[in-house]
Amino acid sequence: MQTATRTYEHGVNGAAPYNGLFSMPGYQVYEYQLVLAIPDTIKDRIRKLRQQFSEQYNLPVPRNSAVMIPLVKFRQRQLLEEKMRSSLHQLVMGWRPFTVNMKDYKSMPTHSIYIPVTSKSALQQCGRELKSMQHLLRPDTSHNPFFPLEQQLIIAAKLPPGIYEKAWQQYAYRHFNAQFMVDACLLLKRKSGEQHWQILQRMELKDMPVGVKQGMLFA
Repeated sequence: MQTATRTYEHGVNGAAPYNGLFSMPGYQVYEYQLVLAIPDTIKDRIRKLRQQFSEQYNLPVPRNSAVMIPLVKFRQRQLLEEKMRSSLHQLVMGWRPFTVNMKDYKSMPTHSIYIPVTSKSALQQCGRELKSMQHLLRPDTSHNPFFPLEQQLIIAAKLPPGIYEKAWQQYAYRHFNAQFMVDACLLLKRKSGEQHWQILQRMELKDMPVGVKQGMLFA
C-alpha cells in the first residue's frame, strides 16, 4: 500500500472546520475526500476555461485552481485513518473502470456556472457502495460524510448578479464535450481549516472479486 505526501490542488468547497478537536495524539480530526483521478489534459482544459471567463468579465483570477470530481467528503480521527484507508482501498479495488462524460454548461441560478458530469449511473453506484461504509467516514454521528447529489466542474462561482446574468446568456448556448476513463481514485487529506490537500493514497480500480481483494489486502 503506497502513500504520498505531495501537495494536491487546493481550494475546494469544503465544510466548516470541525471544532471539537482533542489534543491527545491520534484523536486529531482531519478532513478527507475521495476524488476521481482526472487526466491532466482535462484539468488543463477546465483551467483555461476558468481563465478565459475571468478575463472576459474582468474578474480576479480564481485562487481555486483545483479540478476535482469528489465522490465523498468527510472527517475522521487520525487513530482510525489506517482502518478507513484499508476499507476504502478494498472497496475501490472492486470497482470496474468506467467512462466519465461531461457535456455543455449548467448554472446555479444567480451565482454559478458549471460543467455537469453526465455519467450518473456509475457514479451513483459508487456513492451507494461508499454509503455502506459511512460509519468509517465520520468521527461521530454529528458529523456525517457529504455525498454530492450531482458531480460538476465549476467554471465560475459567487458571481455578482449583473455578471451572472450576462454570462449565462452566452454560456447557456455554448457547448462542451469531454470524456475520460476512470481507472483510479485519490484519497486526499488536510488538517481541518487548511487550504492545501495532500494525496494520501492512489487507489486503482481493478474489478477484483471480494475474496481476491481480501486475500491481497490482508495476506
